[in-house]
Amino acid sequence: MKSYELNLTEYSIEIDKVVVKDKKRTTEKAEEVVDIKKELADLLRIPGTYKNGVESFDGMMLGREIRACEEDSLTISEDELRVLKMVMDELISREHNPAKNLISLGGPRYEEMIIRVYGLGRD
Repeated sequence: MKSYELNLTEYSIEIDKVVVKDKKRTTEKAEEVVDIKKELADLLRIPGTYKNGVESFDGMMLGREIRACEEDSLTISEDELRVLKMVMDELISREHNPAKNLISLGGPRYEEMIIRVYGLGRD
């Protein structure tokens, strides 16, 4: 069975931050650090992304492995990569509706994460 090295180093993104200056709301460019370990582990815990208990178990165990990892990368199996991609596929394609607390993966915050995960196994 193949294994893959998942890069878990933090990365930075540029965001527009709302600030108040002279009693007026305005935006400024700011840098935000994304903790990919926390983000991936949290994604693997989102309700409604699994079809059954076995998939849920596999995803949650992978999430625990990612959270517990103290290195900058984690070796994952082909099966673990399949589970991670399955969850991310579900979240990428879902309706984006913050009012219902539904987010879809995309945009600057998740771009690097998507590239890292879906780039694994591509030669």
